[in-house]
Amino acid sequence: MAGVRTLQTLTESFWRDEYVVSAADLDLVTGQILEAARPQRLGALASTIILRRMQAEREAVTRQAKQGDLYQPKGHYEVGQTVVFSALDFQSGRVVGLRAGENPKYGPFNVIRVAFDDPPVEREFAADLDVPHPLNVPVEELVVSTDSAVSEADLVRAFEHYVAVKLEPVLEEAPEFVRFDGQWFLRDLLPEIHVGHLNLAEAMIDEAGHPLPAREMIAELELPVTGSREAQLFALNRALGEDSRFDNVSTADDRVWFLRALVPEAVYERPAVLEPAFRAQGGEYIGLTMLDMVEEIGDELDDVDAAAVLRDSGSVRFELSFPHLYAGTMPATQSLLRMMPPSTQRYYPITLVDARGKKRFDAWVVPEERYVCGLKEWYTETGLTVGAEVTLASADEPLTFTISVAPVRSRRRDWIRVATVAEGDFSIQLQQQAPPPVRADQHMLMLVPDEEAIVGLMRQAAEAQLSLSAMVRSTFLELAKLGGTVHAKSLYSACNMLRRTGAVPVFAELTRRACYNPVGDGLWVYSPDLEGTVYRDPDEMRERPLSNREDTVRDQAIQYLGR
Repeated sequence: MAGVRTLQTLTESFWRDEYVVSAADLDLVTGQILEAARPQRLGALASTIILRRMQAEREAVTRQAKQGDLYQPKGHYEVGQTVVFSALDFQSGRVVGLRAGENPKYGPFNVIRVAFDDPPVEREFAADLDVPHPLNVPVEELVVSTDSAVSEADLVRAFEHYVAVKLEPVLEEAPEFVRFDGQWFLRDLLPEIHVGHLNLAEAMIDEAGHPLPAREMIAELELPVTGSREAQLFALNRALGEDSRFDNVSTADDRVWFLRALVPEAVYERPAVLEPAFRAQGGEYIGLTMLDMVEEIGDELDDVDAAAVLRDSGSVRFELSFPHLYAGTMPATQSLLRMMPPSTQRYYPITLVDARGKKRFDAWVVPEERYVCGLKEWYTETGLTVGAEVTLASADEPLTFTISVAPVRSRRRDWIRVATVAEGDFSIQLQQQAPPPVRADQHMLMLVPDEEAIVGLMRQAAEAQLSLSAMVRSTFLELAKLGGTVHAKSLYSACNMLRRTGAVPVFAELTRRACYNPVGDGLWVYSPDLEGTVYRDPDEMRERPLSNREDTVRDQAIQYLGR
């Protein structure tokens, strides 16, 4: 409203540029915590300060306005009278002159001359002018100006961040305040948590063999009864968080604790065999028929972060690669993570239930590393091998999933690829073997009698920085010795015994290099005379114009944008 003062506490510029935390603000924060008798979030403390500052400024302006008559054009004033002007930041002045106004448009009215002290100046204002005017409104509306379209709650939400970022470092420096997990409390109100309590908490978790919430442990710890239940929880959670033996593994506001000594090492350090060498970037050209293979394999390295994952079927399926088999992990693809609750923790536990034997066991989701660890024992007991088809499905209980594999009906011996290291080189041979006890993709399937030898080979390849093209070529030629043609999934499976790679980088190499020719059903052949030649556009990748093979099939090349 024109001519009406806007309180500075209602402006963004004040909180952003001018506000400074005062001793009175800290007293207010202390009082709020004392009154609530429980920890308070920083945002709630900031909101309290904003509301109190707004109220204080309104009260100050109201007191200032009462020092004299509030000026309005319709008002009548006499010489010697003190008048307060809302449009002049509530300056007061003394009427020193009065004369008749001259304006036929408004009829009779007066003009007062007012003397101000700071700075010393005299100005004239209309009086006895009862016409529509922004200042001819009820007096209470002149004290402050607010935007009726913006509520006080909206203003608090808009300014809360500015106060919070200034308040937080002050609270951190003040010894009387303590913080845990975004909440603040008073140190003097904390019940004592000593080493005996922490040792007992460690024993409780160790005996349970699974994470325990702080609320469940409190009853057994016999904490001092002083203070509220919330204060006890705050003190216990804070003490557990400062003790290196414990890890917070919760996915919700209720803190859940586990022992670092009981979780797999892969929770804290990515296994070397899972170190990505080649992953999908998005935009690579691959054959249209390869998209189904990428989906079936379910490799986390084929996720493209910018891709929108629209599916939420409640289950995921993947085909086990050697690195995951060896590390006892499974891919945490975007599709799998969508089945999990959001969490800010580095890792958190889930319960897996074997669909056949109903055995329950803990596994650990490590979202940033994109894998789930803790499956090594189950892999071994179930007889999984490279290429095994595994399905994970949501169960009725929170954070619980069934994990299943399909048994094979016949264990009749058959020719199966076996990966070994012969005289320091990667070797793949066909041997008559009994198939694994669970169903595996026939193209991915590969037995590995000496896993440590393959791991050593992967270490050497990483140290030598074996390139993608060199890896694909050498592996293709090794597989081609078994029958001439090589299936794209077999190539992916074998490449993952040299360096950790997604399927898309391998498939993109097949698609763009002229020396590889598709002959149908996912099979490819090698043409040594075209070694080093690269197709540059999707039409060439489809037509394979340099191929002299009559059995070459044409597969539309498309840009990979994610699964």
